[in-house]
Amino acid sequence: MRRLASLVLACLFGMPFAAHAASLTLYSRLDYAPAVARAFTAKTGIAVRVRRPPPTGLADRIEREGAHPRWALAWFAGTPNAVALDARGLLARHLPVPAGLSPRAAALIPADGSAIPTGLELGGVVLMSKSAPFTPPLHWHGLLAPARRGLTGMADPTTDDAAWGGLASLLATEGWPDGRRFVTALGGAGLHIYATTADTVAALRSGAIQLALVRSAVAFHVASRIDPSLEAVVPAPAVLMPSLIVMPRHMTPALRRAASAFIAFACSPAGQRAALASDDMDSAFWPVNATVPPPPGLPDLAALAPRDPAAVAANPLPAIAWFAREMVGPGL
Repeated sequence: MRRLASLVLACLFGMPFAAHAASLTLYSRLDYAPAVARAFTAKTGIAVRVRRPPPTGLADRIEREGAHPRWALAWFAGTPNAVALDARGLLARHLPVPAGLSPRAAALIPADGSAIPTGLELGGVVLMSKSAPFTPPLHWHGLLAPARRGLTGMADPTTDDAAWGGLASLLATEGWPDGRRFVTALGGAGLHIYATTADTVAALRSGAIQLALVRSAVAFHVASRIDPSLEAVVPAPAVLMPSLIVMPRHMTPALRRAASAFIAFACSPAGQRAALASDDMDSAFWPVNATVPPPPGLPDLAALAPRDPAAVAANPLPAIAWFAREMVGPGL
């Protein structure tokens, strides 16, 4: 009778009972990850432990664990981690594609199916004061205008996993590797480089810089929830930066089923709403589920005509290595 009751519950949740015996460990720095995990557990009964690694520690931790992963899911903003881990053969491939993904989101799934997009942002936008003594830049080249020279700051993508989107946006002016010319010129004009996005926003609010290049979720959240004296500006060209979720290559069948169920939930209307409702630094994103509207205050994504990040740089790792070598330099 007890087994029969368990099977009935499994049918109600829409997955085999074996998955419900599993407990998932999720590595993520996304602020809304715990809220989505709680909603998933409430729906399925599958426990989820969320572990928050340091800003650049997620990929390193996964690489150290190698073929004996202590994690079942990793969830992060941007593509560098997914590309690096997949290249090392650490990720499961051909993941099931969740139902209801928008065409724009589905197009961001890697060819080998090693990562699933769960939310859409713009890699880089400008956060600035509404009372700044100059007009907002309409194009990234506008950062080189005399009135704006030396006033821009951004996070270093080698010390902040999610900062690749800002560099990708700058490179998008000419693509990789040609976009290096513009980034180099911006460095010569006095670009300020900080360790993290939080440091970049703090520098803006302290007056050390007047233009903060940050990902869109941060910019729109800060401007709408933290400091109404600031505004988020989207220079052209806009570049998409998805949040991605991945699974390890080496997993038991029960864990794989449970992890796949979590991914499907994160992309479902209920999962997307749980992430958006958390109202935190990461929650101002465009949903990947076609039935869920974006939060108020975000511009129309289609009107921005954002570029696919793979069209800017198919592999972000050489661009990040170049930035570390030429823009930051040794010992800094």
